[in-house]
Amino acid sequence: MVSVLLKGLLVPNAPSFLILALMPGILLLYRRKDGGRAGRLWVTLLALLYLVWSTPLTAVPFVNALSPSYPPVMNSNDAHGAAAIVVLGAGLDSYRSRGEVYSKASREQALRTLEAARVYHVLDHPWVIVTGGLGNERTDQAHDMAVGLMSFGVDADRIIEEHEASNTRDHALLVPPILKERGVKQFVLVTSQQHIARALKSFQKVGWDPIPSTPEVYVPRGRLTLLLPGGPALDASAAMLYDEVAMVYYWLRGWV
Repeated sequence: MVSVLLKGLLVPNAPSFLILALMPGILLLYRRKDGGRAGRLWVTLLALLYLVWSTPLTAVPFVNALSPSYPPVMNSNDAHGAAAIVVLGAGLDSYRSRGEVYSKASREQALRTLEAARVYHVLDHPWVIVTGGLGNERTDQAHDMAVGLMSFGVDADRIIEEHEASNTRDHALLVPPILKERGVKQFVLVTSQQHIARALKSFQKVGWDPIPSTPEVYVPRGRLTLLLPGGPALDASAAMLYDEVAMVYYWLRGWV
C-alpha cells in the first residue's frame, strides 16, 4: 500500500505527480504583484527537470549520480565463490478484457532476467532463486522470471521459485532460508541499478553480504534518440527517485 502511494505521488512518470507539481505554479500565476513571475519560474523549473529526467543523454548520468556503480559479474572470480544467483522481481504488466488477463514482464523485470541468465552462463550451474509473489490468477513475478530464464538456457532443475515476497524487505527475509537449506554461503544479487543500494542494505541488515550485478540502465541509445525526451528515460529517472524515497522509509523502519 505504501509503495503504491509513493509511486503515485512522488515519482515523475506518474500523472498524479505531474498534476500536483503543476498546481502550485498555476496558482502562483493568478496571484497579484509578483505571483505571475513566481509562477512562471516554478513552471519553467519543472519543465527543465522533466527535460533532464526524460532525455536519455541526461537521464543516465542522473541515475549514475544517485546510485552506486558496481562492476557486473563477468567471470567466476568476480563472483567470489557464489553458488547461487538471487533475482528480485520487478513487477508484471497485466491487461484485462472481458474476464481474460494477459501478463508480461515489466521492463525492469525483463532486464533483471536477462542479467541473471548471463551470470548463470558465466558461473558453473549455480542455483537461481527467483523471488516475487505479486501477480494475478495466472502467474506471478517468480514464475514469469523462471519461464524467461529457461528460454535463455538456464536449466529448470537449477531454478527455485519463491512466491511470497511482495517487497524488498520480504526478499531479504524469505530468501536466506532457501539459501541455507542448500548450503549456499555466498550469492550474486541481481536487481536494477536504481534498486541495488537498498537491496544490498536490506540483505546486509539480516546478515548477508551478496555480490551485486545489475543490468544496464535501459534508454534508447541511437545518436538522435539520445537527445529526444521519451518514456523509457523518464521511467529510469522515476525509478531512481522512488528508490531514494524508499531508502528513507526503510531507514525509518530500521530495515537498512
